[in-house]
Amino acid sequence: MLSLASIASLAALAPSAYAALTRTPCPLLNVDQPAPSQLETVGSSYVKDAINSTELQFLAASNGLLPYGQYESNTTAFSAQVYSVASGEPLFTFSYNPPGLVAAHTVGVTDIATDTVFRLGSVSKLWTIYVFLIAAGDRSWSDPITDYVPELAALVAADGDTTDSLDHVDWSSVTVGSLASQLGGIARDAAYSPQLQALLGSAGVYNAGGFNQSTCGDDRLMIPCNRTAFFEDFPQQRPIFASYVSPAYSNAAFQILGYALENMTGSSMPDLFDKHLVQPLNLTGTYYTVPPEDVTGHAMIPYNATYSWWNADARDETVAGGFYSTLDDMRKVGTAMLRSAQLSAVQTRRWLKPHSFLADPNAAVGAPWEIMRAPDSPGAPVSWMYTKAGDLGLYSSMVALLPELGLGFNVLSAGTDTTNTVRIVSDILASTWVPRIRAAARAEAAANYAGQYADTATNSSFTVVADGSEPGLAVTEWMYGGLSVLDLLGQLEGTNASLSQKVVMNLYPSGLTRASANSSCKSNKNETEVGWRATFQVLPAPLDAGPFSAKCIAWEVVSQLVYGGVALDEFLFTVDANGKAVSLSPRVLAQTQTRTATTATTAKTASKRWSRNGAVLKRDGDVDVGKQNH
Repeated sequence: MLSLASIASLAALAPSAYAALTRTPCPLLNVDQPAPSQLETVGSSYVKDAINSTELQFLAASNGLLPYGQYESNTTAFSAQVYSVASGEPLFTFSYNPPGLVAAHTVGVTDIATDTVFRLGSVSKLWTIYVFLIAAGDRSWSDPITDYVPELAALVAADGDTTDSLDHVDWSSVTVGSLASQLGGIARDAAYSPQLQALLGSAGVYNAGGFNQSTCGDDRLMIPCNRTAFFEDFPQQRPIFASYVSPAYSNAAFQILGYALENMTGSSMPDLFDKHLVQPLNLTGTYYTVPPEDVTGHAMIPYNATYSWWNADARDETVAGGFYSTLDDMRKVGTAMLRSAQLSAVQTRRWLKPHSFLADPNAAVGAPWEIMRAPDSPGAPVSWMYTKAGDLGLYSSMVALLPELGLGFNVLSAGTDTTNTVRIVSDILASTWVPRIRAAARAEAAANYAGQYADTATNSSFTVVADGSEPGLAVTEWMYGGLSVLDLLGQLEGTNASLSQKVVMNLYPSGLTRASANSSCKSNKNETEVGWRATFQVLPAPLDAGPFSAKCIAWEVVSQLVYGGVALDEFLFTVDANGKAVSLSPRVLAQTQTRTATTATTAKTASKRWSRNGAVLKRDGDVDVGKQNH
């Protein structure tokens, strides 16, 4: 039994219950602010600042003056573009033509343009899945791959009831979706590398497998040349994991998916690529396989076509890494993806989700997205970048989409140090553009929604702030019939006067809209009702350290408070044709408050929410959102 002295000793070791406080509102995911649609006007200063900062950082990176590292500037070319999904147009384009590569030029261009053709490498996987979704949807993703690839079904039949999971892939448990999201547990490549065979063979290493490399195809690529050869070679490779255990990158998975899609549709992959991607999006510089000779006149080919792998034919593994394209065409594809131009909106939303965690807590894997945590911004919740990188020969590439911001960027590189260059350029673009476009989104939200709303008939008012110090829109006042609704909620939730606690309210866009009842030809109005949801939290609150205590649980209590069958957190803004709010309706009150002022509150006013009689409760991230660090 513990003595009183022991208990006292343990108590002395325990932290004070209120040693740490948080006053940061717990946000909802992916719905901080509406994506900016006026970057050419309201957001133009942020775009100009991003452009200037990016160009300076590109120069600094070439001299090794940034923490991201130094890229090779003599023999590695790159071209990058940032674009807005709202307009579909570039916000920034930059190309670098290195002197050493220009001097060694034998074929192709020496001055990169947005229609210059590069190889994409594994970005091809992303486009293959996009074509798959357009052509066949995702209903098959939970089905065993054996349902669509008879060669694999035959393997399962031949193996019978084997329990040897070490040497035999259990193809009946490998689904279409597991292959698309690198969770199939199968080997990376279709066959062994001839270079590795030569290296280890010359060292006298015993060959235990009995097979060494592809039976046909390009020796530079670790692939068989056709379907028959693939199923002769690949099944000999042992599984990495059982399916759905852990992500393991596989090129062969996408070759198998290509075969499955051909069986589903009755069309060849080149035809599907042309039908669903090239033709509808008018991709004038995109090719499934090695382009015609006349394309080399506007292609980036470092040194020569052979050494660079420009002319390496990936054959049936083209779906995993063999496509060619340009910055202009990549922008068209990314814009189509985020606009749901070829998929339904719900299918796009399903696709833009992680399928597995990774060992890196700031990354996840999708189908086949390589999902990275976006750079943090003061007052903003965590957000994610949906990316795909590619490498093949002397080429590297990067696609990045940020659905929450309506933003995308692409990077293409050719030369001797492309993987490193693409990484550094992508780091610069993300760290520079994400906080500035997020600031532009806040500025646009402030112009469209912030201010005072009132209904004099009921003595009701509402004050909305969008100063960038908190996620979403901050509500500093909600009065109804002369009473403070937030104070009433404080009585319901219970607040601690010693901590100066109060109910803090934030609004987040739901993405749900409808035409306003006021919109008609007769009224000459074009108004839209836009749905928002609120969170109510008692802050400041003790910051608990335990894994089950330190939770952000706003998502668990959405629509929890209901009165008269209507959730207390449900709000409608009515906006005009320019997206500016004209009124606000708390739906629980069946009431409309008219926007009476747009500049009623400032960051200084909002900060009064957190005054605490001299106690240290500093607002993390109190910055001018228009002045981000370079």
